[in-house]
Amino acid sequence: MHLRGIVLAAFVALFCNTGNAQHAITRGTDLSVDVASDGRYTIDLSGELWIVPGGGGDARQLTHDVRSVQRPRWSPDRQQIVYQATTNNRQGLWIYDLSSNTARSVSDDTSFDSHPTWHPSGQRITYASDVDGSGLDLWEVDVPTGLRWRISSLPGNEAAPAWSADGRDLVYVHHDGELWSLRLRRFAEADEVLLTSRDRLAAPSFRPDGSLILFFRHSGAGVSIDMVILSEPRLIREYAANEQFKVAPVSWLDRQHMVYSANGQIRKRDFDAWRSHAVPFHASIQPEVITPVARTRPRFPWQGEPTGQIVIRASRLFDGVQSGYRHELDLLIDGGRIVGIEPRAERPGAILIDMGDLTIIPGLIDADARLPGQLSAGHGPDLLATGITTIVATHPELDRLGTLWAGKEIPGPRLLSSAQWSIGNLPRPELDPTSAVVTSRATGLSTGQALATQFSAMEMAGLTPEQTLRAIGVNAAAAMLADPYIGRIAIGSAADLVFVDGDPLSNTRAALNVVAVVRNGRFYSVSGLYDRAKRAESVE
Repeated sequence: MHLRGIVLAAFVALFCNTGNAQHAITRGTDLSVDVASDGRYTIDLSGELWIVPGGGGDARQLTHDVRSVQRPRWSPDRQQIVYQATTNNRQGLWIYDLSSNTARSVSDDTSFDSHPTWHPSGQRITYASDVDGSGLDLWEVDVPTGLRWRISSLPGNEAAPAWSADGRDLVYVHHDGELWSLRLRRFAEADEVLLTSRDRLAAPSFRPDGSLILFFRHSGAGVSIDMVILSEPRLIREYAANEQFKVAPVSWLDRQHMVYSANGQIRKRDFDAWRSHAVPFHASIQPEVITPVARTRPRFPWQGEPTGQIVIRASRLFDGVQSGYRHELDLLIDGGRIVGIEPRAERPGAILIDMGDLTIIPGLIDADARLPGQLSAGHGPDLLATGITTIVATHPELDRLGTLWAGKEIPGPRLLSSAQWSIGNLPRPELDPTSAVVTSRATGLSTGQALATQFSAMEMAGLTPEQTLRAIGVNAAAAMLADPYIGRIAIGSAADLVFVDGDPLSNTRAALNVVAVVRNGRFYSVSGLYDRAKRAESVE
């Protein structure tokens, strides 16, 4: 047996109590914090929910064995804390009730919910959710009744809502394409765009007197806290930099005193001060003791491979491994595998498919899929048209459909059993963007439909487009021990390719603009796949 390392840096004292080792820690690498009106803090330390006394000191742990708590926020009456967490492989919202010491879900099972904040009335929670795969919108849920309603519906993603202290004004972040904007919704007025930038904007919060809004900006110089002074005209200024900020809303004790997380610590700051100071705390954590499980790489199923060779050519390709694009290359495919990647050349007699200015990316992988309720043969071409070429799932007809979809007439993604190809425990994207994996099950939506939400989740976690494509490509393949056969464009890999219109390394959503797919060495246009899906439905 061994102890899984807890990713926490700082003063660490190890002591024993009846044979059980514990760590006493004073900071965490991914800590976010909120302060209540009585001065107490709530933090998300090591994936659990904690309370720290107002003056610092010994932290009290509220949740156990959740390991995914994020962004806790106090209710106005200080009796409840809302937070987001991943349970049963799906991210949703939870409320911890301090009077009963119990937690309950306030999400349903069909959406991906994040970024919760309380309305000052204490009766509603505003949050970001994708309920249909079209992007994150802002929603509200009435806490006593569970009724919920949508309050925004713009192209792209809306997230990170925050209310003014009087509950009349709402600020949030909008992301569409390469542009980020900070939008203000005054009571009974149309939205006002306070700022538009190519820099990522995040986590706004109102000063209690409503005079300004603080927010985080990711620029080439790093992460800073900026502010919009709500004067006429609006003024935008940098407020603080040169700290290792945790990007989560700044919390206010009053109009002069603010709290945020930086350098793995709770930091308190007077608004007019040049520096912040640490609020010391101590938390005793029982490290998780696990028994190592030997994982054996299953035999990769080279199923239904065609005969013959083709050459694929396009303007640029992202191979899933190297950074950036590779240009002016021909992909040589024999059967269902890539056998060569060579400079563009004349190839007399070869079957050449030239896709012009399109971008080639590796086939996408859903490594823990939530399948449609009534899965049928006709779903295969439809799913393949989204760019997903491999699905890991559990289904009674997995073998039959997998064999059918490996053929030419009714193609579909490669179907692998989750009993053999499980992905195991994965780090949160914020903690390790280089190893992140995102799946449809985590969104609450069905595979294919969840793609836009999966991309949104990675964007909001701070991943670059390149990291996002790896999260649904080579990282997923590595997690399920299927690398190097899928998730990359390389000699010896499966000929699973997606042709998209646009630049997905600048804007991940360009990967949704699928024009054609190569699955198992066979080329299909999206329109042809839709025709095959209709024929499959008519046969069934």
